[in-house]
Amino acid sequence: MTSTVLVDIQEEVTCPICLELLTEPLSIDCGHSFCQACIIANHKESVIGQEGMSSCPVCHISYQPENLRPNRHLANIAERLREVVLGSGKQLTANLCANHGEKLQLFCKEDGKVICWLCERSQEHRGHQTLLMEEVAQEYQEKFQESLKKLKQEQEEAEKLNAVIREKRESWKNQLEPEKLRIQTEFNKLRSILDKEEQRQLKKLEDEERKGLSIIEKAEQDLVQQSQSLGELVFDLERRCQGSTTELLQDVCDVTKRSEVWSLKKPESLPTKLKSRFRAPDLKKMLRVFRELTDVQSHWVDVTMNPHTATINLVMAKNRRQVRYVGGELSGSPLEEYYDCSILGSQHFSSGKHYWEVDVTKKTDWILGVCSHSTEPAVSFNQFAQSRNAYSRYQPQSGFWVIGLHHKHEYRAYEDSSTALLLSMTVPPRRVGVFLDYEAGTVSFYNVTNHGFPIYTFSKYYFPTTLCPYFNTCNCVVPMTLRRPGP
Repeated sequence: MTSTVLVDIQEEVTCPICLELLTEPLSIDCGHSFCQACIIANHKESVIGQEGMSSCPVCHISYQPENLRPNRHLANIAERLREVVLGSGKQLTANLCANHGEKLQLFCKEDGKVICWLCERSQEHRGHQTLLMEEVAQEYQEKFQESLKKLKQEQEEAEKLNAVIREKRESWKNQLEPEKLRIQTEFNKLRSILDKEEQRQLKKLEDEERKGLSIIEKAEQDLVQQSQSLGELVFDLERRCQGSTTELLQDVCDVTKRSEVWSLKKPESLPTKLKSRFRAPDLKKMLRVFRELTDVQSHWVDVTMNPHTATINLVMAKNRRQVRYVGGELSGSPLEEYYDCSILGSQHFSSGKHYWEVDVTKKTDWILGVCSHSTEPAVSFNQFAQSRNAYSRYQPQSGFWVIGLHHKHEYRAYEDSSTALLLSMTVPPRRVGVFLDYEAGTVSFYNVTNHGFPIYTFSKYYFPTTLCPYFNTCNCVVPMTLRRPGP
């Protein structure tokens, strides 16, 4: 069947209203046929006169709606024509050969193409194996179904992988933001350290400037007084030499003595050079110290004080993080500085790494560190009085690993039984960090006020028993307070 014939048939069974193949066709008096839905809709829109008549959309001849009758013949032709088309609503030409206009009903296996009977006889497909489309359709249907099943599994895997990637992206972002914040925080701390160091150096220079100017101003004042006294003496001598004999000799002994003993007193010493030139801080050392403090602070524990271990002359805050001395019967005693005003921490450590910080701001005397839990914290005055050396109370051999401040300025490490080791402190600590590494056998102290610079370390000790934090207010009424690391 040629394409021309098919096109003619298609025109005969095409609805003049919707221009699609007729669906449930109805014919009117004039002989024209329309889709049922199309002609009913047309009737509703184009009713003329009082008798309810409509006109044909093609020839405009009037008709009565009740005269519409089904056209079974056109319906069958339209249905058969639809079967020729590849799918409902497709163009008729989709099922025809583009070269010959004949129906596509053969399949060339060599080329994998659908062809018509004229293509089969052409030079292009001569000698090729050709089959009816229906014969190979099932084979490819099954093959494509198998491929579709596999590809859908791949699609599911791709969706799962996409979900994993999205999750990883969110996880990655969630890691980056805190890390970025941590970097900014750490560098802000470093900048704060440098700013504080700058202020400290400037204050040091200002103090030296003030002292030097004070010496210079005093020397200037002394010189002004001497110059005034010398001027008066010169004036008196000139007046006597130019006056009468009486004026020359009047009170001559006093003038003579003053003239003979006069001597210009020079300043003992004037500042010429700064005692210390500024040297930029060792940033590598500062970074190392800062990182060391940051590392040990990661082992912070929320230490509290045990009220059952406090001596009678102490008062502890309700939160058990502050203690202060309220006086005792040994006030004024020569051994007052050694009197035990101590309290132990509630935590006991027999392994691991542990860090805590103690605020000693404005305290003039204190002792802190760790001690063996088996050590009796309280000690009587008689025990101290009978002791050959009070320092032996706090040595490691007695179960104490502590440092302290004595009389505002002497910082001590109590490691030797015969004497306390004096510690050099460029910046007095207002806050002291204590770090216990039980397995390593070390107790380290850090000057948190001075950016975490190490104060002292007890090293390579074997701790035979459980340890706990130790606090001694000595006889200073200013409290000791446990703090969380930070400003």
